[in-house]
Amino acid sequence: MKILIIEDEFIIRKALRHLLEHMELEGVCIHEIVEAEDGIDADILLQQESFDIVFTDINMPEMDGLSLLAKSANYNPAAQWVILSGYDSFKFAQRAILHGAKDYLLKPITKEKLNETMLRLVDNIKKEQDDFIDIKEIEGMLLDLESSIWVLDENLVTETIAKWTDNMAKKQLKQSYYQNVMNHILKTLVERINQKGSINLDAAISLSEESIDQITRKYQDICIEMINKTRFQRKGKIIDPIEAAKDYMLKNVCAKVNLDDVAQKLGLNSSYFSQLFKRETGQTFVEYRIHLRMETAKQLLERSDLRIIDIASEIGYDDAPHFAKTFKKYTGISPKEYRQSLGIEA
Repeated sequence: MKILIIEDEFIIRKALRHLLEHMELEGVCIHEIVEAEDGIDADILLQQESFDIVFTDINMPEMDGLSLLAKSANYNPAAQWVILSGYDSFKFAQRAILHGAKDYLLKPITKEKLNETMLRLVDNIKKEQDDFIDIKEIEGMLLDLESSIWVLDENLVTETIAKWTDNMAKKQLKQSYYQNVMNHILKTLVERINQKGSINLDAAISLSEESIDQITRKYQDICIEMINKTRFQRKGKIIDPIEAAKDYMLKNVCAKVNLDDVAQKLGLNSSYFSQLFKRETGQTFVEYRIHLRMETAKQLLERSDLRIIDIASEIGYDDAPHFAKTFKKYTGISPKEYRQSLGIEA
């Protein structure tokens, strides 16, 4: 849901924004809040962008709220308008309703009154467009795409968007509303991936296609492009998280480093890191850790001044028999036999 606040008084405008940002209403998901200080600026915004809800002061210099409402009906007819006023006047309220406003709020605006108004507006939007995209559907889409892009899986991206397309086809959605939702998902997706670290995707991209199908196709193209950029940046100048993980594990081979430790060190989600590690190396984290320890053990076994029990401890094993068993499984011979094969007395 995209909202426009038109109010020339800074404190009132920011107070309303704060209330909207901290609302906790079932099924209400505000994607973006835009502000305008006067009717002239708001008129330009309304011609350039589509909004689901508009809050406007009734008294503003140059262009008042009612004049703006009447004018915008030509190019933003789907918006739900709420008139704000400091006067408790039936005449003002009647004029607002006649001009097409859905509600009339008195200043100062209370949390309770705003909640009541928002619930009515959301209900109006649902009825007018015959359907609505639930916040759970949006979050599910985000989580699936975030995972798919992070592990560089184009097939998962395609499958996720195909499933989304099938679900959206069952709804009767307005193009402007769908565009707002998809831009919100796109913006949030980019932010989440960038927050994982090591990646810097463009946060300014947006969708402005002419139909719902075109918006969805463009969205899929952008997701695939994200995968390509992520892959390139990992292999380019920006540090590769898998190489960073290997380096950290090597430097800490004697410590009891687990998958969660390494993921946290890199600032990555553990499950994403696990999938990415397996995809990039062909081994699970545990398999690679064993490989690293055993190769390090081989090097240490070449030193005759080190006891096998000390080598076990050096590579993170408290139990020497467990180390010997793992080493034999990895090499086919015991640590003692390995030393003997090098001509070193055990």
